[in-house]
Amino acid sequence: MTGEPALYAAALLLRSDGRLLLVQLPAAHRDFGRRWALPMDAIAADEVAEAAVARLLRERLHVDPGSVEFADTLYFAGAAGGRYVANVFTCEAWGGDPRFADEHYADAAWIKPPAPASLDVLPELRRWLTGEFSEGGADRETLLGELAAARRELLSAFEAIASSEREQPLQAERSPLDVLVLAASEEVYLAAETRRLLEAPGHSWRDFSEAQWEDDQLTRPHEHEGAVRSRLAAVAQRTDEWLGELPADRLMAYGNHPQRGVVTVADRVGKIARRHRELAQALQAMAQAARVQVAGERAGGGGA
Repeated sequence: MTGEPALYAAALLLRSDGRLLLVQLPAAHRDFGRRWALPMDAIAADEVAEAAVARLLRERLHVDPGSVEFADTLYFAGAAGGRYVANVFTCEAWGGDPRFADEHYADAAWIKPPAPASLDVLPELRRWLTGEFSEGGADRETLLGELAAARRELLSAFEAIASSEREQPLQAERSPLDVLVLAASEEVYLAAETRRLLEAPGHSWRDFSEAQWEDDQLTRPHEHEGAVRSRLAAVAQRTDEWLGELPADRLMAYGNHPQRGVVTVADRVGKIARRHRELAQALQAMAQAARVQVAGERAGGGGA
């Protein structure tokens, strides 16, 4: 299936005894028929996610939504090929007795989280509930550890390339050293954009532009490996210091995202680590390309 995934709002409806509401989707649902999930509904083009989840609670479950708080963004793949991005909101101050129509849900149950094995819960949701209720959510030390591990992977992949090859274009006119420069620039941008989510009310996330970065690089003087490594280390230190000073409760603060609806600070910090790992994979591909090139040159020389 092509195109953007469908954007949904989902309600994590919690009762005073700690149980949460799961619903069974009707058999007619093309992607999730007969499976159990959180109550959720599509976000209309003119809606924000918070309004969509409040509408869901009023119109599908017939309860007073009270206040809602963003919890996380989940990704679901349907049996018929559909793709869904669900913004999950915790709902605790709701009122009334949930009721629903058969066309919306086949059944409902208050369950003790994460979820009993007897229910056929969407696997992505089951994994998230297990982590959310067993491990307590985002943790600063875990995020710092992920960043450190991703940076080590990046440098290890770079160092696996021979010194003589590190400044040579090996893939798409980009050298391994260019990848390190990109990693430093992207971390600076992602960390700054994450801070803007916290500090600028109403700010919407803006993705890093590699094309713009490449245009900018054409005007910059060439940097040697030592300078690039030093800059990468300085950027990492600045990110870690900011994260270390950030109050723990701010990790779950959230802001707008044009495709995903909302994102948390913890998720955006995690994106820095994810991007370093992606760039490490790009370096590994470069190393493989270099090995193939050397093997071809040797084979060609041997047959002369």
